Amino acid sequence: MADEKLRLLLFEECDRDCPGCCNRDWDLRSLPVCRDFTPYQVIMLTGGEPMLHPEIIREAVAEIRAQTQAPIYLYTARTQGLDELMPILDGVTLTLHEPGDCLPFWRFDQSTQSLDGKSLRLNIFEEVGPVASSERWQVKDHMAWIPNCPLPQGEVLMRFRPYGG
Repeated sequence: MADEKLRLLLFEECDRDCPGCCNRDWDLRSLPVCRDFTPYQVIMLTGGEPMLHPEIIREAVAEIRAQTQAPIYLYTARTQGLDELMPILDGVTLTLHEPGDCLPFWRFDQSTQSLDGKSLRLNIFEEVGPVASSERWQVKDHMAWIPNCPLPQGEVLMRFRPYGG
């Protein structure tokens, strides 16, 4: 089966130190740079923590949209400023890592109108506990770190820019 989904690493920077972070398992510097987005049916923007640099998210979406109309989903753990990006995204996968992530998520969920018609996925790690959310979210709770972080079948991992670029 050909790779249908592109997991696009925008950059490595993150403000967390998660014990099971997949970025520690891969040689991210050696990842190939994706220049052709047309072969992919789905494109997932990831990092590090993409929301640390929303301007890079905007640049990536613009480059992707110049080549394809494939759905673009953002993988993040931060909600600050996310409402401003939702109009250019097809969806978001938001991951809550610790109990302190709940209040910002709840505020985002309650106050953001730009979520209608978007794919909304909420991943909740075991340490977080139960989380109240609106029915528009597809929730996967009791998440746990996966050793060696294998990519799902049909996915490829590439960089948005050359290392240091």
